[in-house]
Amino acid sequence: MKPFGIKSLLLQAVPIIAVTTLLGLAVNAVSPVGLAVTRALTLRELDARYITAEETKARHEGGQSLFLDARLADNFARGHIAGARNIPADEFDQRFVEMANWLPKEAEVVIYCDGKSCGSSRQAADKLAPMGYTRVSIFRDGWAGWKDRGWPVEQ
Repeated sequence: MKPFGIKSLLLQAVPIIAVTTLLGLAVNAVSPVGLAVTRALTLRELDARYITAEETKARHEGGQSLFLDARLADNFARGHIAGARNIPADEFDQRFVEMANWLPKEAEVVIYCDGKSCGSSRQAADKLAPMGYTRVSIFRDGWAGWKDRGWPVEQ
């Protein structure tokens, strides 16, 4: 039996590295919180602050945070976090002018959507950052996490 040389080791390692890299890229591409590997990260993506359910509830009870629901209007109408305002991520650009009238730039904002697999809250947060909103947090558990805990809702 002859000992492994560098060439033999490389011939075995390269396919393993290639397969794991492709698998990692595929998982990243379908993940709602995957890293952007084909473009530069936005400032919002670099500093987005996800908050826990408990921190979200405390902010809600404190009444000092404005809650934005990034889900579609139909979903919002069926139920949402009490006091939240609806700004669907896919209508954000059209509705921002209206929103700017009641959302001061220094406001503490909590954005949510359906849950952990939903990327709408991240999209909305990414659009707020360049407009000067610096106190934006994302409640990753979203509507599903809030409702499942039995916390205050409106319909």
